[in-house]
Amino acid sequence: MNRSITYSSNSIKQKIKCIVVFALLFIGDIYAEDTIRLRGPDVINISSGIYIYEDAGNKLTIQELPSQNFTLSTHKVPNLGISNSTFWIRLTIKNCSQLSSYLIDLSLPTIDEVDFYADDSGMVHQNIGENQVFSARKFKEPDYIFELNLMPNECRTFYFKIKSKEGIQLPFKIGSDQELQNELKNKGILSGIYLGIMAVMFFYNLFLFFSTKDRSYLYYIIYVAFIFLTQTSLHGYTFQYLWPNHPGIAKYALFIFPSMSGITGVLFMSVFLQLKIYSPLLKKITYVLCLPYLVSFAFIAFGNAIASQILLEMNSLIISIFMLITPILIMRKGFKPAKFFLVAWSTFLLGILIYILKDFEVLPFNNFTRYTMQLGSALETVLLSFALADRINSLKKEKELSQKRMFDTMKENEMLIKEQNILLEDKVNERTLELNKINEALTTALSNLKKTQTQLVNAEKMATVGQLTAGIAHEINNPINFVSGNIKPLKLDIQDVLELINKYEKFAAENVNVEQSEIEAFRKSIDIDLLKTEMNELLTGIEEGAKRTAEIVSGLRNFSRLDESEIKEVDINEGINSTLVLLRNNTPPNTKVILELEELPLIECYPGKLNQVFMNLFSNAFYAIREKGAELQNSLIIKTYQKNNQIKVEVMDTGIGMNEETKKKIFEPFFSTKKIGEGTGLGMSIVNEIIIHHGAEISIESEVGKGTKITLTLNKKIKC
Repeated sequence: MNRSITYSSNSIKQKIKCIVVFALLFIGDIYAEDTIRLRGPDVINISSGIYIYEDAGNKLTIQELPSQNFTLSTHKVPNLGISNSTFWIRLTIKNCSQLSSYLIDLSLPTIDEVDFYADDSGMVHQNIGENQVFSARKFKEPDYIFELNLMPNECRTFYFKIKSKEGIQLPFKIGSDQELQNELKNKGILSGIYLGIMAVMFFYNLFLFFSTKDRSYLYYIIYVAFIFLTQTSLHGYTFQYLWPNHPGIAKYALFIFPSMSGITGVLFMSVFLQLKIYSPLLKKITYVLCLPYLVSFAFIAFGNAIASQILLEMNSLIISIFMLITPILIMRKGFKPAKFFLVAWSTFLLGILIYILKDFEVLPFNNFTRYTMQLGSALETVLLSFALADRINSLKKEKELSQKRMFDTMKENEMLIKEQNILLEDKVNERTLELNKINEALTTALSNLKKTQTQLVNAEKMATVGQLTAGIAHEINNPINFVSGNIKPLKLDIQDVLELINKYEKFAAENVNVEQSEIEAFRKSIDIDLLKTEMNELLTGIEEGAKRTAEIVSGLRNFSRLDESEIKEVDINEGINSTLVLLRNNTPPNTKVILELEELPLIECYPGKLNQVFMNLFSNAFYAIREKGAELQNSLIIKTYQKNNQIKVEVMDTGIGMNEETKKKIFEPFFSTKKIGEGTGLGMSIVNEIIIHHGAEISIESEVGKGTKITLTLNKKIKC
């Protein structure tokens, strides 16, 4: 039987229908249990007579409803769950009192769309919901409130069109205007108390955070903030007071705030229970449990609200169990503040449990069961604040105890230090005497070592001088022998010439007639033409010998540089040539000395010391070539050029080369690859010191069996 009543004062047909319906309602209360009767001003909860029709296609209009089959709800507070469908609710209400001003309250502020129809004629009484701005509501309350306008003894049918992304419940209340307003005021007082508790806890612990700098308080106040936003969003207060003109925020608030509550809750638990210390594994699990919340954000961002809501609720259940078990495990490990966290979280879970049991009609729907979640969160917030205070006190006591132990330990250490100091003073005195003796011995040894070093350096210099002297002796001996060998033949030739001249003088002085044939015979006997040629050659040879001797003396003068202790501007090519002249006798057979000397500017240096560097480098190159084998064709290439305002000197030989170990030790004093008696091992060490003294650089490239390249980099002006 269709109990929908269409009422209109202007239609006789409709009046007749109403009379029939009223008669039926009056006749049989036994079959009119679905009619809601108003008998006074008191507020009543509608727990029966609620008809529901699910419009899965979201296409029905109010005019099409009479032909649809509504289902009578068997629950006191119908729970429609989470769905994309549109739900139509039908209520038939009879005013059995003398009052005419009644209000109906749908106490679920999170519904997205609520359309209220006063009858089946299609007249829309009001269209509100979270999709509309808050100012569109006639009654400025979080609940959805509508005027019934029922005259005494009047019976009418009302429809609600409901659609929402969140779970839908239908807690309907009806009462007189005055009584329902009073109940809403009482509800506001309870919410105000909750708001005050949460605000006090928030600012109190915020002050403690700035005082203690303990990051547990930071996580706590963030957690409290999101819990507060979640609870107030459930009851519609955030939409009413924070963003009344932004329905979009209100639609997604119950997806975002619960997720953030879960994330900040597990992070606060991790810090408070010190999971990093007591259970690193549980700490890692807390991060894993935060991931589903992020996935739920992605679902809602792509418009899949149902998947997001289901994932959110499932993960919240898992986290609730996890946060119940974790403090028990940590408490067993001896961390006492964990018991406070366990009590606080258990209180909150108890409130949630009562709230859920109310939804499943295990417990009655009333103000207590409806607000247990708020009550539980408020108690949890207070208890967690106590827990933080206890934790700080525990840490303070531990710190004081630790300081006391440290103080006692320091006193013991002070006594031990005093005793040890006495022993140490005696030991130090004994050791000082020993060290003084050792110091005297080391001073003597150092003095001897310096003398030995000076002797060795002098020996190296003497070896160089000996090598130089041998070369000079050999070089001078050749031209001197050449001169002395030419003097005797020259004397004989001069005697013949003098004798011829004497004959001419005698002939001229005595006016003696000598036959021309006699003089001609003498001239032929001495071969005057050959004699002239021979004398010229002998004189040229003597001149060449003298010149070579002068060249050697000049090279020796340039090399020695008696003023080497002074910085002078010199041409280093001149020093290289002078050194090669002196080492000409030491050049191995089958060795070609190739000079690639560019014209260079004068540079500041100590000429004598720099020539000593050239002497050691060239001598070592010749030694390396001789060790490779005199029968092979070898070369010594000496290059000079200017690059980047610096002078480069490259000495490249084709000798035996060096390995990496030898290159690393080449500048160490007394290190030598020469045979015993052939060197002191100080040559390259002296070269390195001279180069450093000039503010220059030296680099070595070498390969065993192929030769060595040594590069000197000199500055135009000395930097040392």
